Amino acid sequence: MSRRPQATASTPLLPRAANAAAQDARPLTARLWEVSCNYLPLAFITFGGPPAHIAILHDMFVVRKRWMSEEMFSELLGISSALPGPASTQLAYTVALARDGLIPAIWAFLIWSVPGAIVMAAFGVLIGGGSGGGGSGKTELPMAVLYLQNGLASTAVALVALAAMNLSNKICTNRLMKCVTVFAAAAAINFPTVPWLIPALMVFGGMCSYAAYAREVRNSSRPATAATSPLLSSQPPQASQSDVQIQVDETGRPLDLHDETEDQDPPINFSYSIRTGLLIIAAWLALFIGAVLIRTLFADRYVQVLGTFFYVGSIIFGGGPVVIPLLYNYIVTPGWATSGDFLLGLAIINALPGPNFNFAAFCGALSLRHLGVGPSILGAILAWIGIFTPGLLVKTGVLPLWRHFRGFPHIQILFRGINAAAVGLVYTATYLLWQKAISVADGGMKLGPLPVGDSPYYVAVVAFAFVGVGFLKVPAPVMIVAGGVAGLLDWLVSAS
Repeated sequence: MSRRPQATASTPLLPRAANAAAQDARPLTARLWEVSCNYLPLAFITFGGPPAHIAILHDMFVVRKRWMSEEMFSELLGISSALPGPASTQLAYTVALARDGLIPAIWAFLIWSVPGAIVMAAFGVLIGGGSGGGGSGKTELPMAVLYLQNGLASTAVALVALAAMNLSNKICTNRLMKCVTVFAAAAAINFPTVPWLIPALMVFGGMCSYAAYAREVRNSSRPATAATSPLLSSQPPQASQSDVQIQVDETGRPLDLHDETEDQDPPINFSYSIRTGLLIIAAWLALFIGAVLIRTLFADRYVQVLGTFFYVGSIIFGGGPVVIPLLYNYIVTPGWATSGDFLLGLAIINALPGPNFNFAAFCGALSLRHLGVGPSILGAILAWIGIFTPGLLVKTGVLPLWRHFRGFPHIQILFRGINAAAVGLVYTATYLLWQKAISVADGGMKLGPLPVGDSPYYVAVVAFAFVGVGFLKVPAPVMIVAGGVAGLLDWLVSAS
């Protein structure tokens, strides 16, 4: 067996370089069918918000289907977290884009997002009370729904914790990467609403990794690389040759016990060029400037809705914790919706599967409800398109650059730290979700959000879900359904 080529300062790693040129020869219909079969269930089981979405995507496409490696998944997660827009939706879109190409990726996004958007738009049309404070004012969901949400969110905590463990076991294999992960998690836990923090943590991780590499180069007569540096390598330290018993095949040749394909990524199958990607980014920038001008110069409510939500989608870093107060300022403060209706929509979106940015469809419907049902539906569509388009455009434009440069040794060194910081964000998501997973406790005497630790019953649900998916290999969708059943059982016991 031939030796694996090593990276040098001027030569990209061969498996990743080969990926950049590989194209999928399957017909478009086959790729669309593959996306449909894999993404349609996700539209109905992705409860728990972005952290749970990331965990479910990791379990399905990395652990079970092996569409990509842990490293590629972490890279895409890091890029999604550092760009504006919904990170989990961008990640779901990117997984399909890398696997099946641009058109199937757009189809995957529609499957992922549209069902929840339709539900939220319907609620906005039905309950919206128009502008000027004439809303319904009702902000409560049925008790059974709250208990169902308890079980689903508790299962989501387990899935996110499991994803964090699996990613850190693969990515954080040396002391520096572990320190970057811990620092990123601690910073994001303590400052969850700072909009620029997540991109800054990605940059910080890459700088730490590269600084350590530069130090090794100075201290060594032989330049270090991401593949050879003991500090930066993604592989655990190897035993010395004297401690290894060499095995041979039937011809007497030494066997290479390292799996050649273990760490290689599958082909990246979108075909557009870096130039096209840069044009897409330029188009987003032009649209962003147009959105700013629209919000300033035009008073028409339809144009205002589209411009406002495109503007919000372009400046949001960090997802839900940042987008909710921002939308409140842009929707409730100018009188487009009432505070009561806004809070009811917030409760509904937290109880539904799919991306939390579908909340925009609800807000858009409220914004034009005073003009009638038809304008309200149009407002939901405009708001939904406006808030999702910026992040998807930027991610689509950035990916050719990522594909081209990720095989270069120096870029791989940067990605070691970026990936470690991204893993820290998954640990952050585990903590934040744990702190607010319980919607109701003590038979309705306590209303959430409450920590899981306040209810021993749901601590047990988390433990069973963690062990079931992580060690007994129960599929995540099955465990999500089981978590929902556990929540309903708790409701039945509490109501009796």
